[in-house]
Amino acid sequence: MTGYERINTTLKGGCADKVPLMLHSFMPAAAEAGFTMTEYRNSARNMADSHLKFARKYGLDGILLDVDTCMEAGAVGVPIDFPEDGTPRVKGPASDNIDGLMEMVTPEKLHTYDRIKIQLEAVAIMKKEAGGELFIRGNCDQMAFSLAMLSYGMENFLADLLDDELEEKIILLIDRALDVHLEYHRMMLEAGADITSFGDSSCGPDVISPELFLKYSLPFHKKLHQELAKMNAGTICHICGNLDRIIDDVAAIGYAGVEIDYKTNIENAARVMKNRSVVFGPIDPSGVFYFGTPELMRKKTGEVLDYFRGRGIVLGAGCAIPKGAPEELIRTFVETARLYPL
Repeated sequence: MTGYERINTTLKGGCADKVPLMLHSFMPAAAEAGFTMTEYRNSARNMADSHLKFARKYGLDGILLDVDTCMEAGAVGVPIDFPEDGTPRVKGPASDNIDGLMEMVTPEKLHTYDRIKIQLEAVAIMKKEAGGELFIRGNCDQMAFSLAMLSYGMENFLADLLDDELEEKIILLIDRALDVHLEYHRMMLEAGADITSFGDSSCGPDVISPELFLKYSLPFHKKLHQELAKMNAGTICHICGNLDRIIDDVAAIGYAGVEIDYKTNIENAARVMKNRSVVFGPIDPSGVFYFGTPELMRKKTGEVLDYFRGRGIVLGAGCAIPKGAPEELIRTFVETARLYPL
């Protein structure tokens, strides 16, 4: 099987010849290709080359094309800081006036934002040069709740979540953000991605209560899944942190895949997600991929594979791997997985 066939077979509920592998590796991929983060994010060719070389060097089955977590936010007017060799970060809200934000958060802005154009061009390049060989996953950060929070500012947003008088406006803002986010998925699929993915880490239990998740985030996740289903498209959901308190709710949405953070109870996640969503991840990107040892990598990789019995999982890191992750550890990860008997 090709890498594309392994991941596609797994997503369709089948059993591949080997456990499929995909890493959230844009930072080490760019560094190994000799690019700074600025050189990576400003060139579709650099972006595509970084991922193609990394996937082929280590024998991975797919590519997760990520740039940073500020793409949509920057498009709708959130001020962004761009370190020369670091990942961009939000400097403040687009506006602290929620009524004004309703006019700012619009899908049309994605089509004129150069950074998104570059990312989509990179997807098209990779599809042309590795289509059918490698499975291409285009990341569409951030989902509606997180985008609304970035646009309004975390402090304002979290405070207003607890104000019953502002409930209607908050829900309307999240719904506007969902329109933007859904358009990003459409654009990514049109560019040639085999599947899309997204992050919505601000809605996880590490940030808000499960009760607020059920009220302000879950309905929009369900709507995203329903809208993508109309396009015969699936997606992969990522929520950072420990998902134990909401994992049943996330599993019930019906996403094609759910990327699990290492902080979650992985053994329980394997049970909950079985025959519902394929799990991506969930190995610790820092503690194992960066600071670990070959012995630790073999141990953690083997434990995860045993929980899943090698099925229903696309094995990788639970989140982004830091720049400088040792080659020896990445190769140990791949070798351990390839030797696992199915």
